[in-house]
Amino acid sequence: MTFEYFKKILKLTSIVFTVIVLFQLISGQNLNNQILHDLLGLSLILTLIKVLINKYIIPRDSIFNSLLFILIAWAMVIGSNYVFSWNMSINTIFLTSIQIVVIYILVRIINYQHDKLEVKKMNEILDRNRKNQQQ
Repeated sequence: MTFEYFKKILKLTSIVFTVIVLFQLISGQNLNNQILHDLLGLSLILTLIKVLINKYIIPRDSIFNSLLFILIAWAMVIGSNYVFSWNMSINTIFLTSIQIVVIYILVRIINYQHDKLEVKKMNEILDRNRKNQQQ
C-alpha cells in the first residue's frame, strides 16, 4: 500500500519536474543547478499536496480539485520567489499563473496517456487469461 503511494508520488513528481524544466528551456530562462534543485523540491511538494488533496480534501473528479491545486501551485511559486530569491517582477508572477495552467494541462495529458497504456496492458492480460481458461 505504501509502496503504491510512493510509486505514484515519484511518477507524478518526475512528470511535473520534466514538464516544468522543458517549459523553462523553451521560454529561454536560465537553469543553473540551484534552480533545478529548487524546481525539483517544488515538484515534489506539489505532488505531495496533490496526493493529499485527492485523498482527504476534494474528490479527484471534482473541478474544484483542479482549481485548488492550481491556486496552491501558484501560491507556492510566489512563496518560492521570496524564499529562493528568484527576483520575479509582479508581471512575471501573474504570467506564471498562465504557465501553471499550461503545465497542469500538459501533465494531465501525459498522465492520461500513461493510464491508457496501463489499461491496454491490463486488457491484454485479461484477454490472455480468458483464452487460457477457455482452452
